[in-house]
Amino acid sequence: MKLPQADSLIVEEKKLTEYLLDLAHEQGGAKAKFFLNRGFKPGDWQIMAEALRHHGRTQPVTETSATRFGRKFTVECQIETPDGRDPCILTAWIVEGDKPPRLVTAHPNF
Repeated sequence: MKLPQADSLIVEEKKLTEYLLDLAHEQGGAKAKFFLNRGFKPGDWQIMAEALRHHGRTQPVTETSATRFGRKFTVECQIETPDGRDPCILTAWIVEGDKPPRLVTAHPNF
C-alpha cells in the first residue's frame, strides 16, 4: 500500500530545521546526528524535504492506525541521502480529514 495523496506530501521547514536536523532538540538530537551524518544540512533543508517526500511516495506503508490527530501511516525503508548510503528509515505521516499527509517524524530503522 502507498500513502494517500502521495503527490501532495507536506514536509514543514520547522519540522526539519528545529527537530530532525537540530542536535540540541531534546527528542530530535539523536535523529539529527543520524541525518547530519548522512549529509543533510539545516541550511539546505529543502533537499531533505524532497528526499522525505520521495521516500513517502515510493516506499511501502507498513502500518496504519487511528490517533487523536488523524490517521497515522508508517512508511519504511530506503531514503536517498546526500552521502549515497541510502539507509532504511521509518517515517510517520498524519492525515487529518481530507488534507494531504503531513510528516510527523523520521528516524533510522534498526
